[in-house]
Amino acid sequence: MRRIAVVFLLTATTVMITDLTFKSTLLRTLWPVILTPADGAITNAPVTVRWEGPQPMLATLRRGGRRHALGLRPSPFEIDAGLFHRPGQYAIELQSPKWGGLIQAERRFLVRQPPKEEPTPVPTDKTDTGKDLDETIRRLRSERDRIESENQSLYDENTTLRLDNRDLSQSVDELNEQQEQTNNRLVALESQQAELMQQHMAALQENQLLRNRIQAVPDCTTWGYLSYPHPQTIPPTRRIVVVSNGQGVVFRSQLECALTRRNDPTAVSPCACVGSVWQ
Repeated sequence: MRRIAVVFLLTATTVMITDLTFKSTLLRTLWPVILTPADGAITNAPVTVRWEGPQPMLATLRRGGRRHALGLRPSPFEIDAGLFHRPGQYAIELQSPKWGGLIQAERRFLVRQPPKEEPTPVPTDKTDTGKDLDETIRRLRSERDRIESENQSLYDENTTLRLDNRDLSQSVDELNEQQEQTNNRLVALESQQAELMQQHMAALQENQLLRNRIQAVPDCTTWGYLSYPHPQTIPPTRRIVVVSNGQGVVFRSQLECALTRRNDPTAVSPCACVGSVWQ
């Protein structure tokens, strides 16, 4: 890095000393300076390009994003008018054939539209001129009548289009109103559906509660057995169905009935259900 800095400093010092000694710069021998056309100049085609510096250079004519290579050219040279297809801003670009874009110059300029040559009037006879004028007037009148007819036709068509547009606007308004009514009905139906869903869910919950209660109810609520209180009497007493113990407690389960029957000598049948839920 130090060597590069020293070389750069020595080169710059040499260029400055040479410029002061010869009262000119050495950069022009390496870097082209375009003299014509001037920067931003407005000129006519063809355009002459002149520069000071290395020669020859690769020239390129540029307009917008389009580039047209002019090849290797010395100073000065002329750009043909056929290359300027339309008036506007152009740019000439010079590049070194050896170093390319490292040594280059660019100049922008404007090309105006070439003046039109006025045709030379041809002398004509007065009689022919009068006939031509009559024919021209007749043709202009015919053209005027045709234009008026077309204008009337366009006016009628415009009126028809306005009426159609008015009808379409009314139809669109009616459709918007119908759509709004449909949306309101849809909202009401959705609200009603939500309410019905809530009622359905409440009915399902109530039904489930009833099912749980029914399932919790036992199949048999009263148990009992047959008994002869006095089996040795003649005639024997009628048989009776015992459904409670001596304390008056009703048999709610088969186990309660079996415990009492086991200790009852008058029992003549096993315990059975004598009072179910559906009886």
